[in-house]
Amino acid sequence: MVKGNPRYQANRARISVALSQFTVPLLSRIYHAFNGDMVAAIVLGEIAHRNVEAWLAEQQNSEEALNDPSRRARLMRPCNALSIARGCGLPRETVRRKVVLLLERGYIYRSDAGHLFLTTTVGDDFEDTTATLVEELLATARRLEALLADRPQELEVSR
Repeated sequence: MVKGNPRYQANRARISVALSQFTVPLLSRIYHAFNGDMVAAIVLGEIAHRNVEAWLAEQQNSEEALNDPSRRARLMRPCNALSIARGCGLPRETVRRKVVLLLERGYIYRSDAGHLFLTTTVGDDFEDTTATLVEELLATARRLEALLADRPQELEVSR
C-alpha cells in the first residue's frame, strides 16, 4: 500500500506535483480536443472501453482484426446510451445528447440494432495526443518510482 509507505509520506508534496504536472496538461488537451465538452470525452471513453473489453480479453487480439468488418462485429462488445449512462454515472439524457455529438463528429456509429460502436478512424484524431501522453506517462511513472525509492529528482518548473 502506497499511502502507508514512509517514502510516500516523506515525498507526498513532490508526488502531488509530479502527478499534477501530468494530469493538468492531460485534462487541458482533452478539454481542447472536445471544445470544452469534458462529458463528451467521458462518454466516448466509456463507449471505447465497453467496445474493446472482449477484444482485449482474447489471447490473440491483433489490431488488424478490428479492421476486418466481419471479425470486428464479433470482437466489439455492443453498448447503448443506458449502459453508458450507468457505467459513467451520468443521466441517460445527457449521454444521449453526447452520443448525438459523437455520431456527428464521426467518432462512433450506431448499428442497425441500435448499438454504439467506435468507428475505425476514431483514433486518427488522437494519434499525436496519444503518443505524447504515453511519453509523459512514462516520464511521470519514472519520477514517482524514484520518489517512492527515496531518490527525489528535480521537478520541472513551468515558466
